Amino acid sequence: MASSAGNSSNSSHVSRVAQLRLRAIVGAHTESEVSEFGQAVGLVAEDVAWVLVTGRHERSLGPALMWALRKNAKVLKLFSDENAGDLARIATHFDFAIEVFVVDASGVARVAVPKSVENLEVSVADEMFAEFIKSAGAEVVREHGVVAGEVCGLEVCRVVHATGFGESELEIGVGAHDRETFKLLHGRTATIESLRKVIAEVAARRVVGAQVHPLNQLARERMLRHYVCQSPQLVGAKSLQPAQPPTARTNLKDAVPCCAVGVSTSGDKMVVVFSVGVDPDVVAFGADARGQINSAAELVFAMPTRDIVPALERVAQLLRRPARFVGVDVLRA
Repeated sequence: MASSAGNSSNSSHVSRVAQLRLRAIVGAHTESEVSEFGQAVGLVAEDVAWVLVTGRHERSLGPALMWALRKNAKVLKLFSDENAGDLARIATHFDFAIEVFVVDASGVARVAVPKSVENLEVSVADEMFAEFIKSAGAEVVREHGVVAGEVCGLEVCRVVHATGFGESELEIGVGAHDRETFKLLHGRTATIESLRKVIAEVAARRVVGAQVHPLNQLARERMLRHYVCQSPQLVGAKSLQPAQPPTARTNLKDAVPCCAVGVSTSGDKMVVVFSVGVDPDVVAFGADARGQINSAAELVFAMPTRDIVPALERVAQLLRRPARFVGVDVLRA
């Protein structure tokens, strides 16, 4: 109970500091009320929405734009001390006046320059594990220079560079903590028998209609992608395959959209973005994904029908190139 109160107090302090910082940025000429929403604070003055991000910086553009629209603003000025270059890149995909600023430690704001994304290739040494992963029964996934194995969208193994050993090795487990525990119990060398046991356990829990279990509550957007790639007609595609997201995931617990590429039934290129739950940033994420994968492709958002809300559709209408939403209800609620 004390911990909860402490967290609340700390959150309030962060919010108060952020509100003061935002007022200092805007200047004393406005009496507009500062609002807190998500992990940001904002105010609107003369049709301009001023927003200072306090957390989850890399995924802050969507929530800020949604808030600005709700306040009937015509311009969004977004201030962040992290990932400002990435936010500036994403902003270019919208037909809305968005200005992104990077704020330094002294509180000085300057216009952020759109940052290009570095394309990390999988090393030859890491790629050698792909056949081992595939032969055990997992799907090989390559994202931002990392090779991993997934079962119905859940990562069960990953190629890592062992600290102090200087060589690549395959670690088995769902997430970093599970992989570490697995090494302590079974040693550093992954065997195909060990991996197959983990794969079988995960596969049994991630079938459609299975009872709720921790193993089928993680990475549900990737579980959705797995089933739609098997039945691409659900989103109007002839074929689909997993694709690299615009930014690397930091962990398995946070819900982050994922991507696929394919060909529509009419023969056009498609980029499909999968999400489960109402995600205020999914449109910005998808726009960035299309920009990196194939800027000429059709952009499709696939998610449970209940998660397609008017606020997201309104943000999508601001994209320079249109996108469409498709309700896909194959996962158990």
